[in-house]
Amino acid sequence: MSLLSGKYNQGSGKIFSSKEVQQEGNNVGDDDRPPKNHRTSSVTRNLPGDCLNLIYKRLETAEDRNSFGLTCHQWLDIQSNNYKSLWYRHGYGSSKFPIISHEILPMVLCKLLTRFQHLKKLSLRGHPKITDFVASKPPSYESKVQHLRLDHCFTYSDAELSLMISWFPCLTKINLGCTRITDEGLWVLAECCSSLKKVDLSSCQSFTDSGISFLLRKCRALGSLDITYCRDITGIGFLGCPMSLTKVKAARCKLTPEGLKAIVSGGGLQCLHLALPYGSINNAGERCIINTEAIVTISKGCPLMHTLILPKCDEVDLQGWEAIGENCKNLKNILLRGCRKLCDLGLQALSTGCNKLSNLTLDKEYSCSRSALEIFKHEKPDVLVLRKNY
Repeated sequence: MSLLSGKYNQGSGKIFSSKEVQQEGNNVGDDDRPPKNHRTSSVTRNLPGDCLNLIYKRLETAEDRNSFGLTCHQWLDIQSNNYKSLWYRHGYGSSKFPIISHEILPMVLCKLLTRFQHLKKLSLRGHPKITDFVASKPPSYESKVQHLRLDHCFTYSDAELSLMISWFPCLTKINLGCTRITDEGLWVLAECCSSLKKVDLSSCQSFTDSGISFLLRKCRALGSLDITYCRDITGIGFLGCPMSLTKVKAARCKLTPEGLKAIVSGGGLQCLHLALPYGSINNAGERCIINTEAIVTISKGCPLMHTLILPKCDEVDLQGWEAIGENCKNLKNILLRGCRKLCDLGLQALSTGCNKLSNLTLDKEYSCSRSALEIFKHEKPDVLVLRKNY
């Protein structure tokens, strides 16, 4: 079961509902009531578009907004221009939403994209294949969509994904998680959408470090990149990344020491999420872990870091924690669940060096002693300390 749904811009303020207007009209005497067609056309002619647009934005109920466009073509255009979001939704057996068959859905989508030309967000998450029909009917206008979701479209080929991407040159955010996007697809993405600021490639297994390199070279405003569970990525493709890249999620990747140096090479990272399975093996048969050397590299390369997530990184010893305390003066949030070598002295190094720290997450076991934690809380009473099992 599926549904194409829309979201609307809502303002504030009170305005008569459609039922109240109808009731008021029913109270007018028969002799004084003008002909219906004359009354409707007169109202339509006398209200300028700006006024109608303001009225629409101040409607409070979905019922009124949905019925607004039934008045005439002018009002329908006002309604259409106020649609900012359109998405495909799985109903999962709910009788609340109408069923749109896979056969007619492509035609419905084409009509909706033609009608709603001011969309900012379009989500086709988990969408059945539609490009066989849509390929012959690309949009006849330049789409204004800025946020596109194609995640879990795992039936799409790389060529089909590339075709869809090419329709949306104004994208600043795209989610391609759990798709078969390749280096060629990332090349098309970077060429067509050079203004991208946020890209999600989590759980994609068909692209390499070369695809990341091209994406970062072309999209110089890119600020966030998620490559979680992209198991063959070493990180070397980040070499020379722009300083605009402030957030990287690279959990469960096969990062190498050279790859980590590349990730921090831009110097602008503020949020870094790293996590690796214990004893991971890279393609060269080498053990791939986040160790003390890696943490020292990260701390020196990320002076602007405010969030560091290091779950299950149990090969970081005192030297690594001292490096964070010495170099990461802007650190506010740090998650260290599973970091078994966070000793009492390591916790003290964080307390001494990270003066802006506001959140610290630790294990209930294996890390530091209770007395060291009490001292930390005394020295940092404003820091929220959470202890969880991992």
